[in-house]
Amino acid sequence: MPVASYMSRALYHPEHGYFATGPRSGRHGHFVTSPELDPSFGELWAAGFEQVWSAAGRPASFEVTEVGPGEGGFAAAVLETVAGPFAAALSYRLVERMPLLRARQEERLAPFLGSGRRARPKVSWSPSLPEAPPAAAGCVFANEVLDNLPVHVVERRAGRLMEVCVAAPEGVLVEALLEPSSPELARWLSRCGMDLPEGHRCEVGLAAESFVRRAAGLLGRGAVILIDYGAEAAELAARPAGTLVCYSEAGADDAYLERPGEKDITAHVNWGAVHGAGERAGLETAGPRAQKDVLIALGARHSLDLLRAEREAASSAGDGAAVVRAVSRAQALNALMDQGGL
Repeated sequence: MPVASYMSRALYHPEHGYFATGPRSGRHGHFVTSPELDPSFGELWAAGFEQVWSAAGRPASFEVTEVGPGEGGFAAAVLETVAGPFAAALSYRLVERMPLLRARQEERLAPFLGSGRRARPKVSWSPSLPEAPPAAAGCVFANEVLDNLPVHVVERRAGRLMEVCVAAPEGVLVEALLEPSSPELARWLSRCGMDLPEGHRCEVGLAAESFVRRAAGLLGRGAVILIDYGAEAAELAARPAGTLVCYSEAGADDAYLERPGEKDITAHVNWGAVHGAGERAGLETAGPRAQKDVLIALGARHSLDLLRAEREAASSAGDGAAVVRAVSRAQALNALMDQGGL
């Protein structure tokens, strides 16, 4: 089978896939930087969503669609932060296919699901992006989602483009070089301007292009916001072994065929391919930008100043617990801005 089919099963099988049991420690489970444990990331992006709403003309209805919402920590921070006319216009949709994760999200967001709070945004769920209803105005937000979408892997061998597939001739998973499963793989390389050198391999992100097309199709006005690890085509083509990497409790490795379902399998995003898909779908490209620069533009420096003042006030009052909280939040925010590759 193509690597894309294997990756889909290893990550998303409803019972045995890596994400079937929820986030784990790995690159997507970093305890310091995770939006699940610190609200700073969501608080800053609440301001970002409000900026998009204002740029769209402050419509009476505005939907944020978050794909890959984890356990709901980011959504909770956004919903807790928004206020005033924007909160009254906002509805928030979480796209989640895994039942266990959806249950955890519902538990985390329980305070926002009832009635009685003024200007409470409506919260809803869809099992997939194609099943989410269109919005006249809104944002599609995906934080470290594209790098987990299944990828095909191709390799240039004896001048020919071959596809890396997964076989199990004696019950052991091994790679096999076969003819490409679809002519779209070669067309994708051509669209990206990737001239793959002899002996090099790279990932083909057809699923990422499809994701962008679907996200663009949801919105009349607004923005598709994608946060991820990635590079341009020339840099990716220059890497002989590609960028497929696994993360688990044991650390990082490239042995993606070992312990399927127990590892977070990722591949760098080809930004040129993503931008091209967006532009063909009618989007205007604004990026890529380093996460640090975006967070500063959203007010991260001001947030750090407030946390510093909070820490000093708590220290003067002899409130050790409050000092620890302020220091911890400042460390988490600085870590978010220091994440290399984002």
